[in-house]
Amino acid sequence: MKSHLLVLVSLLFISVFNLAEAQSLNFRFNNYFYSWQRIDSLSDAETAKTTHIRGYQNYLLEVNSGKWSLNTLAQTEEDVLNKVDSKGFNYRFYNLYLKGSNLYNMLDVKIGRQNLFAGAGTGTMDGLYLKLKTGKNKEYQFALYGGTPAPYSYEFENYSDLSKNYQFGGQFTYYGVKDLMASVSYLNRKRTPQSYTAVRLDSAFNTTIRELTFDGPAEQLAGFDFNYVFPAKHNVFAKAYYDIEFKKLYKAEVNLKLALSDAARVFGEYIYREPHYTYNSIFWVFNYTSYQELSGGFDYTLDNGINIYGKTGLVQYSNDNSVKIDVGFTHPNYGFTYSRYFGYAGESDGVSGYYQRNFNDNLFSASASINYSRYRLGNSYDTDKINSLNWMLGLTYRPIPQISIDAQEQVLINRIHEFDIRGLIGFSYWMFKKF
Repeated sequence: MKSHLLVLVSLLFISVFNLAEAQSLNFRFNNYFYSWQRIDSLSDAETAKTTHIRGYQNYLLEVNSGKWSLNTLAQTEEDVLNKVDSKGFNYRFYNLYLKGSNLYNMLDVKIGRQNLFAGAGTGTMDGLYLKLKTGKNKEYQFALYGGTPAPYSYEFENYSDLSKNYQFGGQFTYYGVKDLMASVSYLNRKRTPQSYTAVRLDSAFNTTIRELTFDGPAEQLAGFDFNYVFPAKHNVFAKAYYDIEFKKLYKAEVNLKLALSDAARVFGEYIYREPHYTYNSIFWVFNYTSYQELSGGFDYTLDNGINIYGKTGLVQYSNDNSVKIDVGFTHPNYGFTYSRYFGYAGESDGVSGYYQRNFNDNLFSASASINYSRYRLGNSYDTDKINSLNWMLGLTYRPIPQISIDAQEQVLINRIHEFDIRGLIGFSYWMFKKF
């Protein structure tokens, strides 16, 4: 715990030190308040309903000085009226790292809390990331990383011993052919849940308090990623991930897109998935099977910017299958989609639409969306269909480009919520400055 706090304090010190000599500063701040009412079915009628107001603040800060930069993305939240949890205040750091770019014309470095996108190595890590770029055109790139998985709360606490919570791995990527990317990757990660005490019976059936601890092997994953654009308009993408400990393929995908013209495109996709759970996960108690999906579709862009699309897919389970259909159109200002699926996963018909428009030279903007679905769970036809409706109305005011004020209303109606209405209001501030 102390070592992680030391890293945090060091990064903040470096950021303040470099701020005076920074070449650019990018800062975004959002502050929103969200309100709703909650009904506790276990309370009496007089105290069952409570009103809640919760505030959310998002902070993004990027300070650049030469080849070095400090990057952070954080969130705070607090209960203004009636606590949702015992603390009433929470914070999360999604990113907090120091980055060196193209050092010695060959090396990238990141240290701190960061999101990993390294093939099989994904997630949020507190540690060190190195990327070495070699070759005449830097076509050979080697990435190595190591550290500890960030806590699920994204706070800087609740760390366990490094021998019980760690991750390391690497990725080799090849860019030697124009418009080609191919990589292989490896991840070794161990995440041990915190121990806790509970009341248990001993051999004489007497109650006793015991400490329950967990342990298990580290998960080892291997991955392959491939992407190729030919000739500058068609695209093939593929990936496959393998669990070395369980000796099984748990994810694979192949996607092919062909451009028939500048406006028309067709695509086909194959997906294989098997649920992949970490060790000691509660989800291991459930039965699960793999599934495969084969789909294809098209999209066509009109001269006025409207994109018309359609997609159909067959999902194959172990002993049954489902069919999914999506058709609609999209535009930067409006769009509409009709979706239908039937078979093993249930039966559903749904429509959704959105609209957005700017007024008075972007001083105001309004947005609206609506979604309606009528569905039946499972493939049994002796049950009634269920209706679900929700819509949203929003308004944004921008007195200057750097500041926006937002208001939004959300309504949900389904078999659980007879009429659930929620409101959101807040403002955003953005600043970018070169020194």
